[in-house]
Amino acid sequence: MPSVANINGGTVDAYGRVGRFGEYVDAGTYVDENTTLTVSAVWRGINLIADAIGGLPIHAYENGERIEPTPSILLRPAYPETAVETYSAMVGTLILHGNYVAVLGPANRNGYPELIYPVAPTRVSVTRDSGRLVYKIDDMVFNASEVMHIKAHSRPGSDYGLGLLQTQRQLIGSALAINEYAAKYFAGGTAPTGIIKSANPDLTQQEADLLKSMWLQHYGGRNREPAVLNSTTDFTPITDNAQQAQLIESRTFSLTEVANALGIPAYYLGAPNTSRTYSNVESENMQLIRWSLTPWLTRVEQAMSDLLPEGQYAKFNLDSLLRGDTLSRYQAHQIGIDAGFLTVDEVRQIEDKPIDMAESADTEMIDAPATADTAELPNMAGDTAND
Repeated sequence: MPSVANINGGTVDAYGRVGRFGEYVDAGTYVDENTTLTVSAVWRGINLIADAIGGLPIHAYENGERIEPTPSILLRPAYPETAVETYSAMVGTLILHGNYVAVLGPANRNGYPELIYPVAPTRVSVTRDSGRLVYKIDDMVFNASEVMHIKAHSRPGSDYGLGLLQTQRQLIGSALAINEYAAKYFAGGTAPTGIIKSANPDLTQQEADLLKSMWLQHYGGRNREPAVLNSTTDFTPITDNAQQAQLIESRTFSLTEVANALGIPAYYLGAPNTSRTYSNVESENMQLIRWSLTPWLTRVEQAMSDLLPEGQYAKFNLDSLLRGDTLSRYQAHQIGIDAGFLTVDEVRQIEDKPIDMAESADTEMIDAPATADTAELPNMAGDTAND
């Protein structure tokens, strides 16, 4: 049995199941990991954050200096997965479940692991034995020193982090209900299409059911064939539209609510009537990093730093997200060159362009200050004439 935590009068177990609501929420929909990811806004938002972080390079540092080569535990933590696969899954799992758990691989000669083995959080339960954390994964038991456990936001003293499945079940359930309603709406199933009237005063219930069944058989669903009725039968359509049903407004509101839960601007999820307030890509990405990515970046960096020797720490390189447009970058490079703290070669490296070694050598010779030896060399072209 998974361990259970009490949250606001309800219960949440290791599988994200809320005891107060059971498997269903007030909207009458079933909420679990699979159904949650069918909500397009949730899928898009989680992937946006997770893949943005997964695509960043990560390096090890010591005393502010970058360590070369980068430790393998950072380059491919869960080999044979690539780094982007591992870090993207790490962040996505944190957002959805509130916890990321991996078993540490064998220690190298320095006593630190070179691999991790990720585990689905639904397979993990956490208990305490005489105050010590104990992780049970299926039928195997591990102590805290054998496991990497990253928690999302959690309550003080809690052994579990809280993710969307634990904290936003009602929101997700409502989004699922709206999607189901929209699907039924376009299938013609959210309201009766009309009323069939019969002038036969002796119409029995069996005959009424047969009349309705035959009508649906011939004119139900997407069938738009013209109807032919006798003089004793009449059909009155019931008009309905998405605006009157507030379907459009509900879907828009759902996008905004999911964006709020994920901490990203609503227009990232395609919400209408939301405007961008930043004048360039760099400013927009800075806000994304500051308010949406930093909480997850910091958690992953600190967890990976724990797998490095003492004094070393892991840090993502955010330059790719902070790259401005071409004009802004070139203007910034020119300022750096004019001020003397950047060289042309350094600028070419920043722009991922090859360095022209011949040009660099000529530049160094031209810019090289005169030494005592070079200052005393005679002018071979003019000394003889002067003599």
